[in-house]
Amino acid sequence: MRGKNLKLPRLLPPFCMAVILFLFYGCNDGPDSVGAGTQPSGDFGVIQVDTLYATGHSSLKTHLYSSTSKIFMLGKYKSYEAWACLGFATWPDSMIGVTVTGATIRLRSAYHFGRPMSSLPVNIYRARANWSGTTLTFDSLYLNSAPQSVYGYYYDINSGHSATIQAGDTDWVTISIQDTSMLREWFSTNTDTLELNSGLVIRPDPSNAIRGFYTYYSADTSYMPALYVNYISENGIQTYEHKISYSRFVTTADYASIVSDPKLVYIQSGISYRGLISFDSLLSVWPVSIHRAVLEVTLNKEKSSSSFSPFSIPFSNDSLYAFSVGQDSTADGSYYALCKNTTDSYGNTVYSFEAASLANLWHNNFLIRKVTLSGYSESTTFDLFTLYGEAAEKNLRPRIIITYSAKR
Repeated sequence: MRGKNLKLPRLLPPFCMAVILFLFYGCNDGPDSVGAGTQPSGDFGVIQVDTLYATGHSSLKTHLYSSTSKIFMLGKYKSYEAWACLGFATWPDSMIGVTVTGATIRLRSAYHFGRPMSSLPVNIYRARANWSGTTLTFDSLYLNSAPQSVYGYYYDINSGHSATIQAGDTDWVTISIQDTSMLREWFSTNTDTLELNSGLVIRPDPSNAIRGFYTYYSADTSYMPALYVNYISENGIQTYEHKISYSRFVTTADYASIVSDPKLVYIQSGISYRGLISFDSLLSVWPVSIHRAVLEVTLNKEKSSSSFSPFSIPFSNDSLYAFSVGQDSTADGSYYALCKNTTDSYGNTVYSFEAASLANLWHNNFLIRKVTLSGYSESTTFDLFTLYGEAAEKNLRPRIIITYSAKR
């Protein structure tokens, strides 16, 4: 009995065999018999990847917003020139109305562009108007300095005194303020409705360097500009230290000294020349769904120069930002991205940007297919990035690689 129960049948019943053969045939059939009738072949998305190359470029000077920069620039080197504005405000009530006998400003050096230990001759003037807004330009101050100028709005040209700054990149600098009448007006009130305290305008004379100094926005508060005021009290001459300050700088340079080859794209930090690149070759077959886009530009190392600042920052200064632009070709804030640095098979530095949102902006607006590029530390260095333009060899041209499919 036990052996009989364990014996398996050698043949399947004919009905079971027929069912198995039917199922097997259906599973191995092509998709036409099952899928074609329920899902059209066009519904299967086809992913495509296209590389589109730049069709034009230029280098445009833009407004450099330096009021919140970690350093301010000062000096005159070759065709580069930087004027600085520095002010101190928000005095404590105990200092209002004191008799001031003198003052000095202490600055911490942070950066140089040019010869590292060059002396820096400057002229210090009493500012007469508010310069902390966004409208101040280099010409605003330069026109003020013309001999017998009738402009004279931003500072009093007759109030100046000269000084010479000698410092390395980590040295402290002390500048004497000789206009005691100006200082007394500064400390006469905390409600400056008469604009008695507009700070200082500092104009450089020709030298062999432009130097950067830490500002109120320095990460290390001990490096902030400090005003030391000597005043008379009941206990004799006292010194008061004040660190609440504000600053900005304006710069210029000859266009020809920066843009020397029209076939290249120039990005000059410190002045704010930005590269503008056009992509009129963008796909004309719309609508599409853009899944990814990568913008790539290649550095011409021989035409570039850098002098990295000593700041402890999470990214190297050897980086670029990419921005979308409006119809006036200036950054509009709709898109911006920081690059990733890569190296191509020829050893060239390639700056790569994730640009799907930029490509979608171009998708929605056929009139503006441009991107502008700036240096990562645009207001804290005078780094010059020179990129290959649209006339370069194909592997060096600016390009955008778009991954897309037809929109369903």
